[in-house]
Amino acid sequence: MQALTSKELAYINDMLGGEDLLQKVCVAAMTTANQSEVQQFLHHAVSEHQRRHSDLLRLLEQHESVAH
Repeated sequence: MQALTSKELAYINDMLGGEDLLQKVCVAAMTTANQSEVQQFLHHAVSEHQRRHSDLLRLLEQHESVAH
């Protein structure tokens, strides 16, 4: 695996923040949603944002092992 550039690392860091924010917004919306279909959709969205966040963290951990 090739080491990531500083620009790529900054982009991944921004994406981590975005996924975290989207997850929090979906959780907040889920608690105020009245329709079960909307709550289910938001629950799925939260799961997807958690998965993407985990994937990005894993990528950074792999980069750390390559960089050292």
